[in-house]
Amino acid sequence: MNGSEQTVLEKLHKSGITATDIATQFWCEKQMELNYLYKPAPTKAMEKGARMHEAWQAKVYVPLTVETRTYSDVLFKIAYENYTTLQKLKSEKVGRELMIYGSMNGYRFSGKIDELRLKDNKVFIVEDKTVSKFMNSGEPHTRHHIVQIMLYRKMFGDIKDKLYSYENFSKVYKLKGSVLSDEFVKGLRSIGLKDEYLSLESMYKMMFSEMQAIPELSDDLEIRYTDRRNSETVADITVRYDVAAITKDLAYAMQYWRGERDAAPVIESEKWKCKPCKFFGNQCKVWWIGG
Repeated sequence: MNGSEQTVLEKLHKSGITATDIATQFWCEKQMELNYLYKPAPTKAMEKGARMHEAWQAKVYVPLTVETRTYSDVLFKIAYENYTTLQKLKSEKVGRELMIYGSMNGYRFSGKIDELRLKDNKVFIVEDKTVSKFMNSGEPHTRHHIVQIMLYRKMFGDIKDKLYSYENFSKVYKLKGSVLSDEFVKGLRSIGLKDEYLSLESMYKMMFSEMQAIPELSDDLEIRYTDRRNSETVADITVRYDVAAITKDLAYAMQYWRGERDAAPVIESEKWKCKPCKFFGNQCKVWWIGG
């Protein structure tokens, strides 16, 4: 690649890769790419799923209500809410919505774990998915979710084992020299935060320290499927963490991000995925037979 060519991240107007990106590559990589290029409006099903996640989150999650003004304020808010989630995990045995970070081959990774549960002195990772009641729980339907939750387990394990630390995060996200806005600091003081915690450095050091100190991470990962129409659980799948499998999957996914291959469409045996896709017959006609 010469200096005038765009990287894949530049083409998609991204600064990093999310766990959802990686997961969607294993549903339909072409769809993942087109979502960034064309930015379609969310479907009603997606909006309903988002509302359900918000409702679950509200049960055990207390967000920071102080208004953010700057990029540094937003970063602080994330670290503070992560820290309180980890405190909830210790006190109530459950915490939700934990932002997770990592890196691979120089690319920044991020994601959000839906739920952590503490049982028998082990921390279990839970991923919530909202679906139609009549979903098929076979491998083509769950493969991308399995990749996603395994990636969360890998990223958290890397933090716990100090393979990805505060120092790595601080360098990538440029924490050194960053300051919070005066208005944000006043708001933090008004809710009782002491001055020694009112910096990105102190809050992220606390966050990483808490993440490194949690009990052992379980290799049993749970994917919980909920009917978006009535909020009933329709399937609960336990996946065993497999280091070799996620390493292989990430190696394949990164070929796309490094620009070594084009985005792949679904294989012919899975072209049933195309019918509900918003790009089918428009921006993507790989399996289109219409006029």
